[in-house]
Amino acid sequence: MWPLDPPTVSARSSWETCTSGSRDTAGNGNLGTRLREAADAAEEAAAAFRAAAQSRTLHKLEGKNFRISEIPNKQVADIVYGSGMTKGAGRDIYDALMDAPEDELCPLCRHSDVSQLDHVMPKATYPALCVAPENLVPVCGICNHIKKDRAAADAEDVLLHPYFEHTGTVNWLDATLATSALDAGRLTYFVNPPPGWDSTLAARVRRQFDFLELGRRYSVKANQILRNIHHLLVQQLKAGGPPTVRAYLTDTATSHLVADPNGWAGVAYRTWAANDDFCQGCFW
Repeated sequence: MWPLDPPTVSARSSWETCTSGSRDTAGNGNLGTRLREAADAAEEAAAAFRAAAQSRTLHKLEGKNFRISEIPNKQVADIVYGSGMTKGAGRDIYDALMDAPEDELCPLCRHSDVSQLDHVMPKATYPALCVAPENLVPVCGICNHIKKDRAAADAEDVLLHPYFEHTGTVNWLDATLATSALDAGRLTYFVNPPPGWDSTLAARVRRQFDFLELGRRYSVKANQILRNIHHLLVQQLKAGGPPTVRAYLTDTATSHLVADPNGWAGVAYRTWAANDDFCQGCFW
C-alpha cells in the first residue's frame, strides 16, 4: 500500500539476460534456444500484466495465457528465474529490485525489512512473468509467507501494487485505545477510509490490511514503543502534568506523520496525544 518507483529494466531485457546462459544439450530438445526465442512472448505477457495492474483488473488474468509454449511451467520458472535471475546473469536485476525501497521497509506493510522478491502473479502459474520486473516486488518475509502463491479472486481481492498505485497521499490508518484499565494505552488499529475513496478501493485496503494481519503487527510494535517510553511519560507527567505529556506526544506524532501519514508509529503517538485519560497518566 506504499509506493515504489517502477523498475527501469524492461521485461524483454530481463528475459534475455536471464535466459542468456540457458544451454542446448542433446537431451533437452534445444531448450536454451526455445527459452531465448520466447522473449516476444515474455514481452507481450508483461504488457498485458501492466495494463491489468493499471486498470486494477489483475484478477481477470488467466494463467493459461501466460505460459511459454510447449515448456512446462515449473521448468520455465526454475531455469529462467531460479537459475537465470537469482543465481545467474540476472542477479544484478534481482539486486537492483531488492534495493529499491530507500528505507528498506516492505511496501506492503511498512512494518518489516525487505528480504525477498514477491511475484505479484505467481511464477508457478504465470511463468511468462517470472522475471518481468514489474511483476517482482521487494517485500518482507512475513508478507511473502502470508501471500504465498495467492492470486486475487475478484476486484476487491486485488492487492495494491506498489509500482502502480498507493494510498500514501491521504490518511486512512487509525487506531483506538483500549478501555480496560489492564490494557491502558494499548492500541487497536483499523482502516478508516477517507471520503474521497470509492467503495472498491476502501474494500481492497481493508481486505489487504486484514489479509496481511497488519492490525496485529502494528499493535505489537506500538505496545513495544509504549513500554520503552513509559519512564519518560512518568517523568514528564511529574514535571509538567498532562500538557507536557500531550505536547511531547503531539510533536512526536507530527514528526512521524510528516514522513508517512499512515505510519503505525505516527498514528500511535497521535492517538495517545488525543486521549485525555492517557495524558493524565493512564498509560500503563
